[in-house]
Amino acid sequence: MRASHRRNVLRYAAFLSVLGAVFLLPGGAFAAAPPSQALASSKKPLTAPKPSAKTAAVVTGKSPLSSSLAKTAPAALRSGPPGSTSASPKSARPTTEAPAGIESQELLALHAAERELFAPSVAAPSSPWPGDLPFQSASSTDGPRVSASGMSALPVPNVPPATVAGKDLAWLSKLELPDLPIRWDPRLVKYLEFFKDDPRGRATLATWFRRSGRYRDAIRKVFLKKGLPTDLTWLAMIESGFEPIVRSAVGASGLWQFMPDTGKLYGLSQDRWSDQRLSFAASTEAAADFLADLHRRFGSWDLAMAGYNMGTNGVSSAVRRYNTNDYWALSKLEGSLPWETTLYVPKILAAAIVSRNLAYFGYQDIKLDAPLEADVVTVGPGVSFATLAQTCGISTKDLEQLNPDLRALRTPPSQEDWPLKVPVGKSGDCLQSLAKAKREQPLPERYVVKFGETLEQVAAARHVSITRLIELNGLGAGEVVRGGTVLFVPKESMTADRPSVDAKKPAEKPVVIVRQETFVYPDRKRVFYRVQVGDTVREVCEAFRVTPDEMRRWNDIDPAAKLLEGMTMQVFPPREADLSKLAVLSQDDVRTVLPGTDDFFRHCDDKGRTRVVVSAKSGDTLESIGAAHGVTANLMERINRRGRGDALAEGERVVVWVPAKAAGASLSASAEATLGRPSAPSSFQFPLPRQTGNKGTELLSPLP
Repeated sequence: MRASHRRNVLRYAAFLSVLGAVFLLPGGAFAAAPPSQALASSKKPLTAPKPSAKTAAVVTGKSPLSSSLAKTAPAALRSGPPGSTSASPKSARPTTEAPAGIESQELLALHAAERELFAPSVAAPSSPWPGDLPFQSASSTDGPRVSASGMSALPVPNVPPATVAGKDLAWLSKLELPDLPIRWDPRLVKYLEFFKDDPRGRATLATWFRRSGRYRDAIRKVFLKKGLPTDLTWLAMIESGFEPIVRSAVGASGLWQFMPDTGKLYGLSQDRWSDQRLSFAASTEAAADFLADLHRRFGSWDLAMAGYNMGTNGVSSAVRRYNTNDYWALSKLEGSLPWETTLYVPKILAAAIVSRNLAYFGYQDIKLDAPLEADVVTVGPGVSFATLAQTCGISTKDLEQLNPDLRALRTPPSQEDWPLKVPVGKSGDCLQSLAKAKREQPLPERYVVKFGETLEQVAAARHVSITRLIELNGLGAGEVVRGGTVLFVPKESMTADRPSVDAKKPAEKPVVIVRQETFVYPDRKRVFYRVQVGDTVREVCEAFRVTPDEMRRWNDIDPAAKLLEGMTMQVFPPREADLSKLAVLSQDDVRTVLPGTDDFFRHCDDKGRTRVVVSAKSGDTLESIGAAHGVTANLMERINRRGRGDALAEGERVVVWVPAKAAGASLSASAEATLGRPSAPSSFQFPLPRQTGNKGTELLSPLP
């Protein structure tokens, strides 16, 4: 055999041995020489796919694949909540024992243990992770085999091995398995050992199993109805610890931790009154539909659960990038999945296995919480929990536990009656008591806040105090009421003859600083809009049906910059714009002031100063003139736009804002000082030629 041909055969055999070790054997077990030996024999480096810069992975040390990630990736990144379109980090879920957005003690303990159990490490590109327990698949016998490497293919066992590296694992074969496919991966076994032998794992799982009694049976009924594996129930436990009111730092909420957009996609409405992500019944139906869609998309429950954790697009991208649709293979490839997602699926499967083998794992004596049952009564809008508790003889705590989706602790201002959950056996008494209370005290009315309308304006229009509005609507401290928000207000009949509690004497018209250019439209009228907290140029333009460029020309603003509360925009809306839903001021409601005029100076200066123009003498500077009139050098520079020490020419005109107490002396001492009103500072005058704008608008030169 020729030497060159012999070298090619050896290289090909080495390549096949590595390929079989990495891709062709189920579970990633090694049937050939270690990758390092195979690579050494081939004498050619085996390159791996380059990880994306956005990939969430645990990176320590240095390697050709991790050098770029090591500079930017955190020590441990965790994936985004269900519905995320990318593998973004997600914070842990708190429970009712902790404030919303704060991680619970159980999850903190579990995450600390995970960092210990699954210490990050960077292995060779072709080695599995973690690789200390080389288990094979226990759920599939149709995996690919190495058939062209010159070595006999290994059989695929259907049960886990009895021992590995001297560790007795015969107990695994005695376990009853869930209705989800099981792969005897090292991470799964570590979680089982953690929940079986580690005091931290036992304490966490015991708490969660106890809480599961509230919801487990109801969840299984929904999953059975929709044809899903019932052991997906334990996904909710890993997500939220079976607490329906938790909220993550990134905005995921509820028992199933839906993100806002995904929740809306699956019919979970969210506003300041109700968040159906917190409703057990509604969110469970949505979660079942979401999981069913994920399974239809990927054809694998492992990938479906991974997609629930890191997002559909994230899983799809990883499958295409690494060219494998096996979750367990993906989870062992560097840079493929976020660290949390590599632990998420085995963690759920471990919980499902333990749930079917409570006695073996030592949880048989746990007393489960009673199922959360309730009667449903239909209640009109605006009924508070306090009123219900007092009228029906039940506690507000029970109402809050049964109706966690009602954020304002009262029924929303909907057009129809609201289905409210009450303790079992209380529905009859509640209906009778509520009917009597409704006759004695009419319910409030709905009011839709206009775009740009403030709570003070609503209170004045409805002749009610702001305090009463806050009480009726359960408004929180600092909560901003935006346009389109539905509020409760007392009925007109209750306030028609009552003077406004917050009404004051008519104030002077508000002053609006407008551009010197005048815009004339034959088919539009000018109105003014007061900017509220959180307004953006885009939102204001959409409300008035105008373009950002028009808003820029009318108000001399930067559309890319933020609008600040207190600014007032002049707007020329088209006829088709519906102003009835907007809080606007007409031209008769305001007093417009042009920059550089006496009115402008009087409006902008609140210290009673007088604006004068003096003629400089030889050797004068802004600083010396300011000192003579009692004006600081800083203010002189700000007014005249030049350095305080610059030499002024003889007769050069200088503007001085003279304090009231020094105005008389300054004017009498300077015969050349004159009261002046320039149209604008000379350095800022930009006369424009007469021109015609869009749609017949006539743009005139600045006023003299």
